[in-house]
Amino acid sequence: MSFAGIWELLRPALLFALGCAALWALLRRAILRGERKARREALYALTVFYLAALVEIIALRFGRPAARVAPQLVPLRTTLEQWRAGAWPFVYHVVGNLTWFMPLGLLLPMLRPSARWRQALLVGAGLSLLVEGYQFLFGTGAPDVDDLLLNALGTLLGYGLSHLIRRAQR
Repeated sequence: MSFAGIWELLRPALLFALGCAALWALLRRAILRGERKARREALYALTVFYLAALVEIIALRFGRPAARVAPQLVPLRTTLEQWRAGAWPFVYHVVGNLTWFMPLGLLLPMLRPSARWRQALLVGAGLSLLVEGYQFLFGTGAPDVDDLLLNALGTLLGYGLSHLIRRAQR
């Protein structure tokens, strides 16, 4: 997929996420009526924005046709096929899946400082399983066990990066 193709996928996801985050912020403001800590609320709004963008680009795919695809359940099959297909398909598959879930690993320790790497792994794998299941049920993508594995690994990478950032700040 070209950069123009990536932008065509990303644009509606960002617009959807912006709308979700704005609506969420308005609802929170109405509920809390000024009794809030700005940094924490900004973190919540950022999390809502990220999750909405993630769900739209992976599962909802507004404006793109649905196509029923059988789930690919053999670990590493798709990743090896992408490797054989060339550098760009491999990078798009691996780096794309890792990158989409790294923010989850970065945000989790900020939202819940007591979170450990095992919890980050479970949250990442659980969210990935949910969106892959949605893709299967509604025909909005190609459910793949490699996506689940790479997404969980991306969450762990983000979690590790958050700890490196905290150490560097000290």
